[in-house]
Amino acid sequence: MATEPAVHQVSPAVSLFQKAHGRMTTLQRIDEQLNALVDQRRKIQEELRTIQQLINEEFDRVTRQSAAMPNRVLSRIAESARDTSNNGGASEPLAADVDADVEVIQ
Repeated sequence: MATEPAVHQVSPAVSLFQKAHGRMTTLQRIDEQLNALVDQRRKIQEELRTIQQLINEEFDRVTRQSAAMPNRVLSRIAESARDTSNNGGASEPLAADVDADVEVIQ
């Protein structure tokens, strides 16, 4: 009997606790990864909002410039027509027909 090796059996409770501990550790790692992903998502959303704001500002700048351009061209045409009418032409001034608040969409 002294020749029989001492067999150390693990009780079922110990293996269950080990399994539970392993799962809790896995959950903790997953939670850390999720938090990192949520932070990354928030940062990217902030960057997108900033980029969207810059794009909107650029569109506003371009549309303000392009909206004023037709009015300038029409004013020059009207001035040219007035000059012609003052020199004996029968055309009416066109400047009164130009609405400064007209929005041009291109």
